[in-house]
Amino acid sequence: MDASMLEETVQNPNPYPIVAELEYPDIWHLFVQARDLAWDADRAIDWASLKEECKDLPPEVLESGAEWWSLRAWMEHGATPYGAERYRQAVFEHLPFEIKQHVTNFIFEELRHHEASWRIADALGGYQPLPRSDYFKMVIPKFHDEKDETQMSFYGGMAVNTLFEQLSGELLTARYKNARPPQIRKACELILRDEARHIQFGRILMKRFFEDLSEAEKVMLGEKFTKKLRGSLLNGVYAVVNLPKEERKRAARARTLAAEYGLGATHPDEEVGIIVSALRDIREDVAPYGVPIPAIPEIEGA
Repeated sequence: MDASMLEETVQNPNPYPIVAELEYPDIWHLFVQARDLAWDADRAIDWASLKEECKDLPPEVLESGAEWWSLRAWMEHGATPYGAERYRQAVFEHLPFEIKQHVTNFIFEELRHHEASWRIADALGGYQPLPRSDYFKMVIPKFHDEKDETQMSFYGGMAVNTLFEQLSGELLTARYKNARPPQIRKACELILRDEARHIQFGRILMKRFFEDLSEAEKVMLGEKFTKKLRGSLLNGVYAVVNLPKEERKRAARARTLAAEYGLGATHPDEEVGIIVSALRDIREDVAPYGVPIPAIPEIEGA
């Protein structure tokens, strides 16, 4: 038997023709920016200096800071399979060259944010590769559900993701302002610069493609955004609203300590206010396209 017959046949769509023409100059401009402004987490931050600056903090504070930045690292790492799936989709849907380039940068940037986050955690009290609570071990793998993504068009799904980038950018801005150690502040600043491009990419997609969406898909986009927000961001990643009672109490205490000592965190009560304000802005952004975002009772009331 021919050896090739023993190989598993991977059922992928035909990638040909490979589209390599520029169709969207504004998206190409974002790619060029990303390429020119690329930074290296290992060299951009003085990690030895950060350890020295924080070595005299109380052990409980260092542990809280390490837990917070470990959580950020897990979430940044969790964004990479989303990007990989979108790149695969872009290839097999024969999307323009600059779209594929931008998604490639997105994957690289999320890994870079992951690296910066775990290095901060390591400099504080030691990076935690696993959540300490059984709760987080259970919910974190569910934060990205590809079944939800495949129900949306490529551009619709990317735009929904961008709404999250916008919301997380508002929270990260507050954490940047909270950060007192210069190296943590610098890391937040560099991550924010990348996030600004991600948000701009989504705005371009909304402007170019949202008017062509059906009413049913617009409703679905709003529902998917709300589902994702309630199922991940409010479950301990950016706010502790939906955590079980005991875990909420413990996580809020740790988050409060990290915020009070200026380690680039936000106070749990402050987080809710930022999310509510960002939701109001997001609704205003999508209103011209007729995309309804349902109310979120946990933070907005009935």
